[in-house]
Amino acid sequence: MKEKDLYIENKKQEMILFAEKDDETYDAIQSGSYVVKHFLSDFYLKKENLEKALRADLIKGTISPVFYYMLIQDMGPGDLAKRVGISKRKLRKHFRSDVFAKMDDVTLQKYAVIFGVSVAKLKNVE
Repeated sequence: MKEKDLYIENKKQEMILFAEKDDETYDAIQSGSYVVKHFLSDFYLKKENLEKALRADLIKGTISPVFYYMLIQDMGPGDLAKRVGISKRKLRKHFRSDVFAKMDDVTLQKYAVIFGVSVAKLKNVE
């Protein structure tokens, strides 16, 4: 690619790229990320809207804190089940607020460690 095609003015995230200059030599140029410049604010807006919707569902009791934190921290069910040491089928049961309310302290502690929160915060997400 040519140097002029790679240059993006973006101070949030700069990187070094190697590009062909007009005199047909190659050299490093400092450029911003196209993705950051054009899509990062949209990503944060969508993530914020997702968090608000999940929080509303959590308050209504349609999802459990396990499901909430799994999505907020960009985990998948397979990954989370493996970390907790349970099957995906059992994990899906923990997504329900009525099942979550009956979980023992040992399991709650495992989730708290994985999500990086206290058990009290896991029980009382507001």
